Amino acid sequence: MTQADRYALYAWGNFINEVGLDRLPEWLDPDVLSGERVVQHRDLTMYESELSIDGSQSFYIVENDEYVLGRDLGTPPDDWRIGHLCVVTDGTLDGARAVAARLEEEADLYRTDAPDSNPVEYGEIVTFWEDDHGQWDMALVRI
Repeated sequence: MTQADRYALYAWGNFINEVGLDRLPEWLDPDVLSGERVVQHRDLTMYESELSIDGSQSFYIVENDEYVLGRDLGTPPDDWRIGHLCVVTDGTLDGARAVAARLEEEADLYRTDAPDSNPVEYGEIVTFWEDDHGQWDMALVRI
């Protein structure tokens, strides 16, 4: 029996840095890095939608602009910030698409169903979204 494909929805953009969400202490909580707890913060929103983030599957940017999964971060260096946020879904294609559709509607994102590159550089990209202002981008990837 083969294992079903898993899907992840990643979000990133200028908004995270501009409001200081990229260095929240919560990102380094051992329970967040292990996946036992998700990150929710009153300011962590995509336009009007609150986001729940799986820090263990999110990418952190460390020294020399290297991207590291939260679960692989270990002891973080002084120079770190969150990069690509893994939005909580049920891990299925339909589940990820449902969350993306809600965000797409509220955020006025433009969708590309056949992207020619993967900005997350992880998994196989299925769909890519971006807004006109660089505030938010999203990618649905098969992992």
